[in-house]
Amino acid sequence: MHPLLHALKKLVGSEQCPAGRDKNTSTCGLKIVIRGDRNTGKTALWHRLQGRPFVEEYIPTQEIQVTSIHWSYKTTDDIVKVEVWDVVDKGKCKKRGDGLKMENDPQEAESEMALDAEFLDVYKNCNGVVMMFDITKQWTFNYILRELPKVPTHVPVCVLGNYRDMGEHRVILPDDVRDFIDNLDSRPPGSSYFRYAESSMKNSFGLKYLHKFFNIPFLQLQKDSMIAQEKGCAILLVSGEVGTLQVGNAAGDVWVEGRLAVRPVRCQHCRAVPSSGGYTSESPSLLSCSIP
Repeated sequence: MHPLLHALKKLVGSEQCPAGRDKNTSTCGLKIVIRGDRNTGKTALWHRLQGRPFVEEYIPTQEIQVTSIHWSYKTTDDIVKVEVWDVVDKGKCKKRGDGLKMENDPQEAESEMALDAEFLDVYKNCNGVVMMFDITKQWTFNYILRELPKVPTHVPVCVLGNYRDMGEHRVILPDDVRDFIDNLDSRPPGSSYFRYAESSMKNSFGLKYLHKFFNIPFLQLQKDSMIAQEKGCAILLVSGEVGTLQVGNAAGDVWVEGRLAVRPVRCQHCRAVPSSGGYTSESPSLLSCSIP
């Protein structure tokens, strides 16, 4: 198997349920994508959502990584499986083989492609996006300005200003973000929601809000499922009506050369068809003639 296909199978293998119906529960699963520029805290959030501790050291993530967490809607006992993607926009290729290299070995120049946003459509089957930036670095907010309009219009987004614990060094004010979101006119009417919050992975600030944000994609998924079910019922009803019309057509009117051929209207006395033909598009009725 090609190394790239093997890595892809590992990423979204059989143990990873796709967004939608969870194979182990009766609830629907969510797919949440975390995006942002380098060194904005995406992987730290990915770890925090799993209940893992904060790591001070910054280690660049080389390719997309996926995990599953359990989440519940408000105070219900229903467990929802949330598939969380830590997305890398451009991964770092890995050289094949770490063993002894022979001279002129063609594998020496080969490398394994990284699973990144250039290779995968990370928004496919996506229910929600968390887009992060560093409130102390302008260039990370420029990423938001560039990438936020590209999110599919049906997907809700939580813009997360990270490193709130370093607020005294901030260069991006909350009003700057809200003004940008409010004036973003590229999404048509009826598009899903944008929300803004701030966070600190160091002390878990903002995680409670983020868990509440999951309510939006969850309810939206529930709504879409109900609409699909109603659409299925409507299709069955229409099919039933079509069957009824087919039965009625055999005993009544027929379509001939693009026109509706209806029964001639006969005289109620002589039962003869008038010279005009007596055709009508209304329901057949009886006419009167001059016979007493």
